[in-house]
Amino acid sequence: MLKRMVVDVLLVNLSLALALFVRYLVASWSQQGAFFVDQHLMRSFLGIYLNSAWLLTVAALVIFYVSGFYTRGSMYIGHYKALVILQAVTLTYLAFGSLVFLAGTSIGLPRSVLPLGWLLTLMSIGGVRLAFVLVEREVMRDLGALGVGEVPDPRNVLVVGGAGYIGSVLVRKLLERGYRVRVLDRLLYGDDSLAELYHAEDFELVQGDFRNVEAVVRAVQRMSSIIHLGAVVGDPACALDEEFTFEVNLAATRMIAEVGKGYGIRRFLFASSCSVYGASEEIMDERSLVAPLSLYARTKVESERLLLSIKSESFSPVLLRFATVCGMSHRPRFDLVVNLLAAQAIFDKKITIFGGDQWRPFVHVDDVADAIIGCLEAPLAVVSGQVFNVGSDDGNHRLMQVGDIIKRVVPEVEVTVRQNAEDERNYRVSSEKIRRMLGFSANRTVEDAVLDIVRAVRTGRVVNYRKPQYSNVRWLTENGETAITMVPNIYSVVMRMPEGMSATG
Repeated sequence: MLKRMVVDVLLVNLSLALALFVRYLVASWSQQGAFFVDQHLMRSFLGIYLNSAWLLTVAALVIFYVSGFYTRGSMYIGHYKALVILQAVTLTYLAFGSLVFLAGTSIGLPRSVLPLGWLLTLMSIGGVRLAFVLVEREVMRDLGALGVGEVPDPRNVLVVGGAGYIGSVLVRKLLERGYRVRVLDRLLYGDDSLAELYHAEDFELVQGDFRNVEAVVRAVQRMSSIIHLGAVVGDPACALDEEFTFEVNLAATRMIAEVGKGYGIRRFLFASSCSVYGASEEIMDERSLVAPLSLYARTKVESERLLLSIKSESFSPVLLRFATVCGMSHRPRFDLVVNLLAAQAIFDKKITIFGGDQWRPFVHVDDVADAIIGCLEAPLAVVSGQVFNVGSDDGNHRLMQVGDIIKRVVPEVEVTVRQNAEDERNYRVSSEKIRRMLGFSANRTVEDAVLDIVRAVRTGRVVNYRKPQYSNVRWLTENGETAITMVPNIYSVVMRMPEGMSATG
């Protein structure tokens, strides 16, 4: 972010300086009929520049930041990125012109400099970003990510983030159904969730950061579909580093989609979230207005818009808005409300529910995996460009009802309800569309998820639910130097294949 800000400051100031120099040449021509060096006139224009440059710099940085230049804008594609740049530069010069007008003669900036400065700034800011886009495309072309005509086997599926909470369940279900599964995952939380699959015949692991274009290119080769589950998940984890969150949740999504589209991937399944609905007393369906309240939800909304903007006859995104997921996985998580409360009930014999009246939609992790497979196997014409809520109408519960369910499974637990609730989300969702169009119905309940946790504890599978690897925010907090600040080099990728497996591509 700091580097981009420095570059933008230089471009803005150079554009203003060039606009003033052009105005100086016009002034010298109008006075003498020829271009000449007039020390007094030159000092006058230098003084105008020094008096006005700092105002323009401040206005540009504030408006560029608010416009998303340093979080979202660099992740947009095509005409939308151009519109963001046009809007931000125009607003900057409108603000700058207003400040100059209010300052009166103390600055003395000629009015004719404003439109020329605006044009030069627009050309320089847009030109630099266009140059980076062209370089990125050349890199992809060199890596073989553009113009690939090979038709891959339809049973070859890439799961991005396949070692995660949902992914580790999904990968096993895909293998059981005869798919050949490749996983791209950095293994940030370790590889315990996939270790037993290393020698499976149709399983392949590419260990790499999905922000890395070369890792993505290697992983996408010869795949027919992409299931993108990779993200910084959860509001607290996303809040640790906003730029990192946008880079992982939005910029990487854009890049994976572009590479996939270049490789002829027809079906791109994207893991979104019902948290995009924010707070509402209504039952929300896929036609409802989104009103994200958190950074995590905003990244999901913008990723959805990005993917739909590049939909074509040959590239079909499918957007899956998951309800709040619960239940045991091969990569357990105890930073999810049902799982956390269930674990606290067993280990601590008491739970505290904040608020209690808020509605949440819940869905079991096994049902989520089944819904993904349903979208993977549905006719492409049915799901292309569609948004589906993934949950069940019976899965909508008030948080105090969750407490009642846990009390029913773990009778000895003490349940406390506190009225103050920091989390403002309050929403119920309808999953009628996915039931009607794909025939999907959730088969498991919140009580099933609680029973999962109870069994995992009593069988010794979980002995300490407070371990950092069971919580995204705790793990990222305690491993911030490697988990957040390490940005991968564009040409670096680690291919990790257990003995007996080959790294194709």
